Amino acid sequence: MTPLPRLQFLTLGASPLSHADQARAACLGGVRWVQLRAKGLAFADWVALAREVAAVCREHGAWLTVNDSPEVAAAAGARGVHLGRADPLPALARPLLAPDAWLGVTLNAPADLARIADGRPDYVGVGPFRATASKPGHAPVQTPQSLVALIRASGLPAYVIGGVSAADLPAIRDLGAHGAAVSAAIALAPDPAAAARGLVSAAAAAWGDLS
Repeated sequence: MTPLPRLQFLTLGASPLSHADQARAACLGGVRWVQLRAKGLAFADWVALAREVAAVCREHGAWLTVNDSPEVAAAAGARGVHLGRADPLPALARPLLAPDAWLGVTLNAPADLARIADGRPDYVGVGPFRATASKPGHAPVQTPQSLVALIRASGLPAYVIGGVSAADLPAIRDLGAHGAAVSAAIALAPDPAAAARGLVSAAAAAWGDLS
């Protein structure tokens, strides 16, 4: 399997930039993994958007995954899918994807661990790290202790998400996470490409390798 980057960027509907332009700015800053998080679209529009963002990512040697829908990910030729609590189980999503697709699962509580028992997920998203306006109605904020417990119990590469900034990355590494996922830190920044550049540099410094 292609190694998972340390840093993942999730596009944001509330950004002043389009999803494609957010992806472009992130990639110009060195991000190599973009997750399209677009809500409320009809299937055909969602696929068209995913294809557009995937093309941007390919131009920069980056990967695109799609939030929520394995069907959209497959139709758009994306690298994989990320599934939340309300989305299909990994075991149902995996057959819809390419054999080497990346499949991620959200963990917000110990009860969510049952979702990774089947379907061969490749990574988990764990959080929220802190309260964030990027995702209204998010799960309760974790403590460092609860994050460590979820990361260890998953047995999978874990990405901490939720209000993460560049300054948080060393602490996130120390929790045992494989990497971090960000959204507003890039999507709402005055200069998204510069913000992405700073996050990529901070991730490389925290984990000691390419991000």
